[in-house]
Amino acid sequence: MKTWILVMTLFTFVLSACGAPAEPTLEPSPQIFPTDTSVPTATIIPTPTIDPLIFRDDFKGALDSEWVWENENNKMWSLESNPGWLEITTGSRAVFLRNLLKRSLPEGDFDLETKMIFEPLENYQIAGLIVFYNANNYILFGRAFAEHVVGDGFYMDYFKSGQMAGDNFATPAPGTDTIYLRLRKTGELYTSFYSEDGLDWIEVGQHTSDMQAKFIGLAAGQSKKGSAPAQFDYFLINQVY
Repeated sequence: MKTWILVMTLFTFVLSACGAPAEPTLEPSPQIFPTDTSVPTATIIPTPTIDPLIFRDDFKGALDSEWVWENENNKMWSLESNPGWLEITTGSRAVFLRNLLKRSLPEGDFDLETKMIFEPLENYQIAGLIVFYNANNYILFGRAFAEHVVGDGFYMDYFKSGQMAGDNFATPAPGTDTIYLRLRKTGELYTSFYSEDGLDWIEVGQHTSDMQAKFIGLAAGQSKKGSAPAQFDYFLINQVY
């Protein structure tokens, strides 16, 4: 019995000296990073807004340097009668023979526009917008008085080789002295419009003309008796695309 106990004691001592079998060492798993499959967001560059404005004169203090008077009478126009407005007084002569305010024709298609205070009272008094080549070839759109047509109204006159060509599209004017005028050129087509508020435009008429116009501008005249002031708040030219 003592011999058996001694053997077991020696066996346990041997095992303790040798130590317990070591556990296997685990290798760390490789770190896996996710792949980015998203599509980069494109940088949006806004398209610039086309500015149609070619020219604008608000008649504050002085006329723009590119304006030229045709047959100027400086006693019949003013920037002081109503500050911020150009006043041209209608005389007894045709629009080409006194105080026609002109500048060079812009390239391409365009709109001419103005805001005007004018109430014609006598036959043939007119004030408005003009596109012309010379005294015999022009388109004049404005407010005028013609007692045998519609009286106070809008008229679009086209003179070709000194003769009236086509209709004048006589349209009664509204009961206010303040109105807006627009004359549009697209190719050989000229279209006239008026507005009471500068927002809603009413077409008056159209003429087709192949004249090689040189100038555009503002006109007032043709008073057979008496005279009347035409006041212009601004004049602008917009490109038509």
